[in-house]
Amino acid sequence: MRKEVNYLGIIGPLVALTCIGIAILLSPWFTWTGNALSDLGRYGNGLPAAVVFNAGLVTTALLMLVYVYFLILDGKDKWTKLGFVPLVVALVFLALIGVFSEDFGVIHFYVSVGFFASFPWSMWMTGFVRVLLHRVRDLFAVVSLILPFLSVYMWGGWYGGLFPTLTGNAIPEITTALSAIGWTWSIWFLRSKGELAEAFN
Repeated sequence: MRKEVNYLGIIGPLVALTCIGIAILLSPWFTWTGNALSDLGRYGNGLPAAVVFNAGLVTTALLMLVYVYFLILDGKDKWTKLGFVPLVVALVFLALIGVFSEDFGVIHFYVSVGFFASFPWSMWMTGFVRVLLHRVRDLFAVVSLILPFLSVYMWGGWYGGLFPTLTGNAIPEITTALSAIGWTWSIWFLRSKGELAEAFN
């Protein structure tokens, strides 16, 4: 993978975090306990914030799709390549969240559920592949298999009433996003250190 393409794995998530932060600053009404992050993308809640938020999601998704395309291209075996297919699906859903904001009603709900449901599977699939390649004790395999449960716990707790003070789902959303970003950055870090050399060219 070319060095400049490899850096997309770092830059892509930073674009999303930056745009979310700017959108929050432009939306004094936003609260972490009472809103969803997608509220920032509703054009009726404020055009500048919505443009920044939605454009950030779409840009991040496109940058990461290029990055993942080269990850798949560089994979040494079919299992490694297959392991990143769910991540492609998740990134397509991320782009669709930015395209179909809350203003689009139920369409936005479906693409949001698609993203937050598929990203944990991206991590699990990659972890399973590492196990198939007999990397059971591999730290990346362990992290890939365990980390998604943090997202599952937050979403399960939110829907199950475990967090009664949370009337919005911004915290479960950002938990999933940060776990996904941390996982993505770990791929970049391990590749740069040559610790995934058996899986990638």
